[in-house]
Amino acid sequence: MKGPGKSIKIEPPKEDEPTLDVTGKGAVPDSAIKPIQIKVPVSKHKEMKAYAAEQGISMTDMLLTGYDMYRNKMK
Repeated sequence: MKGPGKSIKIEPPKEDEPTLDVTGKGAVPDSAIKPIQIKVPVSKHKEMKAYAAEQGISMTDMLLTGYDMYRNKMK
């Protein structure tokens, strides 16, 4: 079975809107940690990992800080 030809884009949920639970396992609080995967070239991964280590922070903290900075810049 072939999927739709174009990706379907939806609006993200509002801040005060609960996240829909489609797993049947119960709602997960927003404070819970959820892993994500991104694909980057090996050389970029090494660069990012080394930079985070030099700064004494985790890659997660570095990426979340970068995300926050980007969001604030785009306002």
